[in-house]
Amino acid sequence: MAKLFRALVALLVVAGGVAIAGFLIANRPVAEHTATEVQLSQVRVLEARPGSYRVSVPAMGIVKAEREVTIQPEVGGVVVDQLDSLVDGGLVKRGDPLIKIDARDYATQLEITQAELAQAQLQIREENIQRQVAEAEWRDAPSDIDADARAYVYREPHLEAAEARMSSAQSRIKKAKRDKSKTTLFAPFDGVVLTEHVDVGQLVGPASPVARIAGVDRFWIVASIPVSQLPFLEIPGINIVDTKGSTADVHAPGEADPVERTAYVLRLLPAVEERGRMAQVVVAVEDPLGLSLPPADRPPPLLVGTYVELTISGRTLDDVIELPRKALRDGDKVWVVDADQRLRSRDLDILWRERGRVLVRGGLTTGDRVVTTKLPMATEGMKVEIATDDDHTDAVASAEDASETPS
Repeated sequence: MAKLFRALVALLVVAGGVAIAGFLIANRPVAEHTATEVQLSQVRVLEARPGSYRVSVPAMGIVKAEREVTIQPEVGGVVVDQLDSLVDGGLVKRGDPLIKIDARDYATQLEITQAELAQAQLQIREENIQRQVAEAEWRDAPSDIDADARAYVYREPHLEAAEARMSSAQSRIKKAKRDKSKTTLFAPFDGVVLTEHVDVGQLVGPASPVARIAGVDRFWIVASIPVSQLPFLEIPGINIVDTKGSTADVHAPGEADPVERTAYVLRLLPAVEERGRMAQVVVAVEDPLGLSLPPADRPPPLLVGTYVELTISGRTLDDVIELPRKALRDGDKVWVVDADQRLRSRDLDILWRERGRVLVRGGLTTGDRVVTTKLPMATEGMKVEIATDDDHTDAVASAEDASETPS
């Protein structure tokens, strides 16, 4: 009887559990289905508009003097006078007497030669008189006298010798005058003294360098640029007839006061660099030291040997579209947003590349909306949202707030 009772209780417990489980299942909460909101990527776009743009060619080079000479005397002697500005860095004017060499020996030689000329001229007069006397004495001489004997009697060889001595004396006088004039060395052009190697009392000769002078009217910069960029520049004698080509801005970096100058392309050198195989153009800088200005208004001078950076203004390209370089992907592709707000890839025909921008000739049409935002995970046909200026401002503000939040 007890066993039957325990079995009945167990059966009731199981039946109750099943009933409770069925009740809970029947009354379980049902999850509501909600639509998932897709977060679209916001992009900034630039509308493609063809226009005319001038290209800029960056280049680098070293400043050189257009004219540079080493002054050497043609005659020897002791230096007796020297120009005060004939020192390293000194400025000289065309025609300034740089040094004077003791000219006394050359003056003496000139006087001796002049005396020899006077003697030769006197001898010619004497020979002419003796010839006249001989002609009078030999007027009735036999006709069968040898011609050479007659010429000798008439003093013709003597007269020729005297005339030769006079001609020689005249030539030596000219040389003596030239030598005397060469005892003063003059500046050949307006210039700056690069190095000076002489002093008063020093013995100099034709092999003695006195000074090295560079002209200050114009300096040169030999700039290296890619050969492919030459057609975009205006180069005298190559694609224009003018003597001045494309303008250039010259910048010599400096910690306190950088040097800025305006220059122009002068010519193209006939050979490329041996190492980089770059073309070489000569850029001219007028008045590099600023000497045409009052001293108080002169800018920092552009010095020989300075390493400079140039930005050469090239030709103007018409009917091209300007795009920032950040819009490019894979070198020559961009994303554009179509009418359905979806991304479409476009291959570009890039005519010109430079720092910060490219100029496109083909691949886009007027009005295309070119994406300028970086999209690392973008795919063809992906839907995007074009950001407004307000959206962009909010995004910037959020980024700034996040950066200011302590970690």
